[in-house]
Amino acid sequence: MDTNDDPEDKWSDDNDLVRTFGFVDTLFLNEREAKKLARTNNLTDAMAKLAQLTKRVVVKLGARGALAREGPREWRRPALTVNVIDPVGAGDSFDAGYIHCLLQGEGQEACLEYANAAGALSATKEGGTEAFRDRANVARFFHEHLGVI
Repeated sequence: MDTNDDPEDKWSDDNDLVRTFGFVDTLFLNEREAKKLARTNNLTDAMAKLAQLTKRVVVKLGARGALAREGPREWRRPALTVNVIDPVGAGDSFDAGYIHCLLQGEGQEACLEYANAAGALSATKEGGTEAFRDRANVARFFHEHLGVI
């Protein structure tokens, strides 16, 4: 589940959204959303609180990479450096990359690396999916940055 944003500040600890987290395997948020949802300005505290509500929390940190937490265990991976043209859709591409890798049975570090690469690739072209239209470019990018396709 990716909650997206809450521009009207309606999230609270007792609302329907939070109650759904017990049914969620992976909760995707960015840093601001995680802190806002957990009602704290400290990301470590936010991760600890959210990890009690769902199986796995994955937080996108933009140029600082990403982190995942399952219970008390936490993993962090750095971002890739790319020429950002348009960040629209990068978060969704990150989520898709993470899920793809997770379904392949990979561990958290590999999932975060793959997700970071998918998000980074997305940001290299305008629009949320344009960077993925050329399969050869996708293969080249993943091979260049991760050594895989």
